[in-house]
Amino acid sequence: MRTKIVKQIFKKEMIDILRDKKTIFMMIILPLLLYPILMVGASSIMSMSINKMEQTTVNIAFNNNPSDNLINILNKTNEYDEAKVNIIKVDDYKEALDNETLDAYVEINENNDIQSYKIYTNSSKNNSYTAEKRIKEALEKYKEEIVEMNLAQEGLDAQKTLEPITCETLDIAKNEEIAGNILGQILPFILIIGVLLGSIYPAIDVMAGEKERGTLETLFTLPISNLELVMGKYMAVSFCAVVTAFLNIISILISIGFMTLTAGIANEMGIPKFDFTQMIFPGIITMICIGLFAMVVSAISMCVCSLAKSFKDAQNYITPVMLIIMIPSYVSMIPNIELDGFTSTIPVVNISLLIKSVLSFKFDLNLIAIVFVSNFAFMILSVLLLSKMFNSEEILFGNNRSFSFLEKRSNIKKGTMPTISDGAILYAVGLVLLIYVGSLVQLKFKMAGLAITQVMIICLPFLFAYYIKTDFKKTFSLQKVNLKQILGGILIWMGGFVLINLITQITLYLFPQNMEVAEALTDAIIIKDNLVLNLAIVALMPAICEEIFFRGFIFTSFKGKSSSKIAIITSGILFGFMHMDFLRIIPTSILGIIFAYTVYKSESIFIAMILHFINNSIAVLVSHYPNSELVKMSSFIELDFKSLNIGKFIILICISTVFIIIGMRLFKNKSAKEVSVRNY
Repeated sequence: MRTKIVKQIFKKEMIDILRDKKTIFMMIILPLLLYPILMVGASSIMSMSINKMEQTTVNIAFNNNPSDNLINILNKTNEYDEAKVNIIKVDDYKEALDNETLDAYVEINENNDIQSYKIYTNSSKNNSYTAEKRIKEALEKYKEEIVEMNLAQEGLDAQKTLEPITCETLDIAKNEEIAGNILGQILPFILIIGVLLGSIYPAIDVMAGEKERGTLETLFTLPISNLELVMGKYMAVSFCAVVTAFLNIISILISIGFMTLTAGIANEMGIPKFDFTQMIFPGIITMICIGLFAMVVSAISMCVCSLAKSFKDAQNYITPVMLIIMIPSYVSMIPNIELDGFTSTIPVVNISLLIKSVLSFKFDLNLIAIVFVSNFAFMILSVLLLSKMFNSEEILFGNNRSFSFLEKRSNIKKGTMPTISDGAILYAVGLVLLIYVGSLVQLKFKMAGLAITQVMIICLPFLFAYYIKTDFKKTFSLQKVNLKQILGGILIWMGGFVLINLITQITLYLFPQNMEVAEALTDAIIIKDNLVLNLAIVALMPAICEEIFFRGFIFTSFKGKSSSKIAIITSGILFGFMHMDFLRIIPTSILGIIFAYTVYKSESIFIAMILHFINNSIAVLVSHYPNSELVKMSSFIELDFKSLNIGKFIILICISTVFIIIGMRLFKNKSAKEVSVRNY
């Protein structure tokens, strides 16, 4: 894929999008105006309405003459607001309530020195609520005066008799936490709607609008690939959606800032004044969430709009998509539903709850990682689906009856190698299955669930390889290895092991809460009294299954049309993200890079399998024998961050570097025959 061509397509699409005034309004003007109108305007109108109600004169009638004390209490309410109370007389209170000449009618009855009051109102009239509220407040104060007077006559202290104990609730939550909790219930839904508005119209324009203008056929006559065309269009739509999302956030922050500075409006919504600097990290996470979500929605919108023949058809097609996305976003407003292991995997719901949790200062980095990875997987699948749809003339110009997500390979000879697209499809499908099937199976069946997940992981590349009629031996690097290569791989792994442990310790020092999560995961899976079973399922099966998946199919697919360095690094990073654990993403990515390097140098996957088995076996042995010599040897790598021994840190880095350099040199000495065969 040529980046220059993609940039030109992106530039062309952005010019077309910005020519549409409706798109500019939805993308720029609406976000900047919507939230001040909704938040500031609505709260101001509500405040004005309440003030108006409190300043309205209410008319009250009694069946009997009330006591002077009660009349005085009713009139004293003017000390707290500007409303006036008129005591009037009526003949028919029902008729008076209906025609609004009377707002409330009070019936006074006496029975054995006990007075009872019945308040008649007409709830369909505006002032009845105000009159009812005023009468109840006055009667409550009047009752307190009578009680105090009766107790005084009996020689009793009113406070000691009626209130022998006092109760007071003190909220220790910070203003930032209170404000975040309130905003976390409202903002996710508003932001998701903003992203929808920012992505839908550009998607309609670059897809259905292109067809309606008759320029899509011209684009296909240019010397560019469909992937370049798709990526250029997708980047344009995603850029518009992300810009709209960020404008939404900026507009909301400005509105909230104005509301907090204007104490009256903020108090009406229950938002206290708070320090904006405390919201920097939640704001960054929110922006990343919305940006990633915008890219997912952009791809989905483009897929739907590609089915339409005109702008009007696209609007009809996109309406159900808006409803499907909008309804789950309401979850942030539902109490007692929080981000957890289950909700973090549900599309739209996870974004809404993640924004709610970070704004409430509830940070769980592992759940954040799961949300990011799951949305990243959906983004990959959506983009791949879009690229496949662009390869189908029936979808773009025909009757939409013929479409297949996976290309038909019936006319392809055996021995074809997987492409980058094949590797991306396999990874996205595997990631989605791992999130929605593997995690549930492991939680329910624990060790057996882990074994089932590994079987699923190895079946996917084998089935895909069979479908595309690939050469299994080349794709999965099924070559023999020698002892020298094995020794070189072990030395590189030893150097990486030291480096990985240092990174893990630094991560745990910065985020100590992840230690509990890591220990809980280990205890949930490993069976303490069965070493052989643990080695088989935790060490041997992943060493085979995950290597076939990553260093077999994924690495080969990326190695085909990209440089070896990019393929090694990319497959390693994808390996790290597949584990969906914040603590292990960087260390596991480094392991994946080491394994991919050994496969590239030796052209054999068996070295990576051996190293993978050794690495996982050490974790199993440490959990079984916490007081063994192995643990004592590995304790040398531990750092004391309180004293921060820089000398020990430098020594460990040097040891890691030496092991890696020696191991890499053992891979370089190849015979001339081997080099010529590779070049051939």
